[in-house]
Amino acid sequence: MKLRTAAFAALAVGAALLASPFARAQTTSRPADPAAEPQTAPQAAPPPLVLLLDGLGVYVENDYIGVSSLARPLARQGFRTRTDSHLMLKSKGLVPDVIIGHSMGGESALRYAAELARAGYTPPLVITIDAAPAPPACTVPRCINIAGPGFARVRGARNISAWDQGARFVNHAQLPTHPAVQQLILDETAAWMATWRASQPQIARSATPKPASRQARPEPAPRPDAAPAPAPSPAGPKMWTMPGWTLPDGSAPGWPGLRQGG
Repeated sequence: MKLRTAAFAALAVGAALLASPFARAQTTSRPADPAAEPQTAPQAAPPPLVLLLDGLGVYVENDYIGVSSLARPLARQGFRTRTDSHLMLKSKGLVPDVIIGHSMGGESALRYAAELARAGYTPPLVITIDAAPAPPACTVPRCINIAGPGFARVRGARNISAWDQGARFVNHAQLPTHPAVQQLILDETAAWMATWRASQPQIARSATPKPASRQARPEPAPRPDAAPAPAPSPAGPKMWTMPGWTLPDGSAPGWPGLRQGG
């Protein structure tokens, strides 16, 4: 009887020793559950880039000269900006989302946008102001040309008369800094930015709990003999801009579709 019991015990131990490596192999060879893998959160894209190309004779960034004056309002809209002359000595090779050019900078903007499209990049939005001297046709889907009398229309672009928009009797050099022209440009870039933001993936915000705000104490009722509260101080003056000037019953022949006689 004792020999039989010992034999059964030896068989049980041997079966356990044989089964344990197989069990370990089953445990280690099981494929990983894809659902248990950590998911990489989508990364926020860098802000879109605007290339500002000034015309002949403007080689420095200045908040009051040429299209450089658009750098700050564009930054408030969420853009990055780079400023260069029409020679593009500092910006050649950049891939901007928007190109804004004045005078010879407008001609460079049209030519560079065509080069980007031919190279396979997403065509940028192009906005030109008095593109000169011989602007080529616009070959990208979205192109706007703002010009005064005497400057050529751009084939393939949406041509806008600067005079019809309120920039009457403004000379060529001051046209990019005129409020009416700048508002036209900023309306276009704001619409472009809204479309871009809508196309971006939603980035999950951090789940860090906000600290509980303290309960606001009720303000004491004013005493009958208390002096009246002082009035809020007026807002500061707006930044000075170059004034425009107009003449009654002014006319400027040479621009097709321009309203004559004011």
